[in-house]
Amino acid sequence: MDIRAVILIGCGLFLAFVLEHLPMPDILLWLQPSWVLLAVTLMVLSAPATFGLWLALPLGLLLDVEHHSLLGTHILTLVVHIGLLQLLYRRMVMFNFLQQTGVVFVLVMVQQLLIYWGVALVSENVAPVTLWGPALTSALVWPWAYALTHFVMSRLHLS
Repeated sequence: MDIRAVILIGCGLFLAFVLEHLPMPDILLWLQPSWVLLAVTLMVLSAPATFGLWLALPLGLLLDVEHHSLLGTHILTLVVHIGLLQLLYRRMVMFNFLQQTGVVFVLVMVQQLLIYWGVALVSENVAPVTLWGPALTSALVWPWAYALTHFVMSRLHLS
């Protein structure tokens, strides 16, 4: 892997974690996309042999700490997310933007549902699930993030 690719991946993950923790007004809080999931999706789709399930442990622990959630919740969701992406990799590459957007929508909904179920299993007071907001905004941001990533990769001659 080229040093430019490593720097691009590091900057992308840093930006995704910063945007994930970006403060928003209370009325728009449920519309915040899952930026780290989008970054992981882009990484797995761009290099599926390099970015596999090993990526779930460090990123999941960082997300658990950042969201003040139960330890291992985001690891589980990232393992499911990356596993499904690697299973659907050949189809996802052939899909157009609309079909990829639909797959990203479903994958973020699965992640939100797994987090809700994990919290519901170990806690008595469960907050209402924000299933549709992050999934919808992540799906709307996906074409922009995908196009921007491919533009940067082509400008750096990485693809």
